[in-house]
Amino acid sequence: MAESTQMKVEIATEAVPLPVKPTFKPLKAHEMSDGKVQFRKVPVPPNRYSPLKKAWLDIYTPVYDQMKIDIRMNLKSRKVELKTRADTPDVSN
Repeated sequence: MAESTQMKVEIATEAVPLPVKPTFKPLKAHEMSDGKVQFRKVPVPPNRYSPLKKAWLDIYTPVYDQMKIDIRMNLKSRKVELKTRADTPDVSN
């Protein structure tokens, strides 16, 4: 077995500049969800049902007024239902 004592050396090549990064405008609220209404149902466990009913107005008011999300409590299925509106500012959060 003949071992080679030569070492391969990389040849330095010319650095190629990267292309310019594109800049995009921030998306508007209606563009994020393609204008579709998003709907979620959040189940409420039995041990949290009474405290939720007592604090409902404290929860409902900021969610409806500031986040602009329609919210309701479905008493039959014991779920809180959330739905975005056309003027919901940020649907990603």
